[in-house]
Amino acid sequence: MNATASLHTAAPGTPTATAPLRVMMLLGGLGVGGAETQAIALASELQRSGHVVELVTLTDGPLRTLVESHGLALRVLSRVGGFALTAVPELTRWFAASTPQVVYAFLEVQWLLALAAAARMPAARRPRVVLGLRTSDYGAHPTQLKARVVRAIVKLTTPRADLLIANSRAGLDSFRALVPDAPRGVVVHNGVDVTRFAPSPALRAQWRHRWSLPIDATVIGHVGRLHPVKNHEMLLRAFALSSGAAESHHLVCVGHGNADRIAALERLADTLGIGSRVHFVGGEDDTSTVYPAFDILALTSQREGFPNVVAEAMSCGVPAVVTDTGASSAIVAGIGEVTPVGDADAFAGGLTRLLAHRSSALSQESRTHITTNFSLGAAASHTAAALQSLLQVNIV
Repeated sequence: MNATASLHTAAPGTPTATAPLRVMMLLGGLGVGGAETQAIALASELQRSGHVVELVTLTDGPLRTLVESHGLALRVLSRVGGFALTAVPELTRWFAASTPQVVYAFLEVQWLLALAAAARMPAARRPRVVLGLRTSDYGAHPTQLKARVVRAIVKLTTPRADLLIANSRAGLDSFRALVPDAPRGVVVHNGVDVTRFAPSPALRAQWRHRWSLPIDATVIGHVGRLHPVKNHEMLLRAFALSSGAAESHHLVCVGHGNADRIAALERLADTLGIGSRVHFVGGEDDTSTVYPAFDILALTSQREGFPNVVAEAMSCGVPAVVTDTGASSAIVAGIGEVTPVGDADAFAGGLTRLLAHRSSALSQESRTHITTNFSLGAAASHTAAALQSLLQVNIV
């Protein structure tokens, strides 16, 4: 088994410059999500750095506008009956037409597509296949039949890939435990566009007005879909424990969710006596404008890979309280609070401590930490180095 390397910080032997690459990035769709927005941002930065990048996706969606704003080439695959693997012949033709050197596939179904299409190519023209690991808990057993089938095929086919790129050390270690004969892996943390995610008093006032909150209210924010893995139940309990009867404290949850899920969470908030101070405001296509409205970001997830929301909020000067999953503790790095997964009492304590210590200096420290360690430019540079290593071309 090849040794695992980390390319988030410059590793020994990492090339200081790379020749231009022809990269195809394969996504599941253009719906709003962390993996999708990160892939588009990374593709844009790689293109800006001189590489030739093409995005290929299984479905269209609202993020098409963002793709087009970056001037990225985009293709949407045709599928028969909605089945992803029916797109393999078309993807193979696109490999032949575009001649990418590397295909970087995000998430498991796209891995299978890339591997299947590459296997149909002549060996001399076959692109290298890179699998992107975007979560930290590959040991969890899928509950749905389709997911179980995909997982079984992944375990069989992954050794045919050329490289793994994980956005957290926990994710890479978890996947290696699942697939011991997986190919070489590197860790490249996600990057943040620190010019787009920045403090803004004007946006702070705008969103608080839209949410009918006082400009001087204390606002704890959560950004993420209303899915059980995000553990909003624990968030509500921790908020109730930390805020008590403080009428000036509000919790704002930004994210899509079905009506039944929202109603259940609102009933829990009412039962906890915090219903009037908890606000489910729906999802936003562009969350970069929302973070400045918060005083603290809360992340109560049961599992994550690299939670973009934490780095994005900190880039906006908003410190965070997080559960210890994926790369969360590496992002917070002692500036905010890290608590055990699933422990509402501990999370409430973290909120209480951070509320007591928040200041303009802490906000600036949060932003400086992200701009120094998690910029989009650094992520693109390390990604390019990892991809270039597959082609055995080093330019000094």
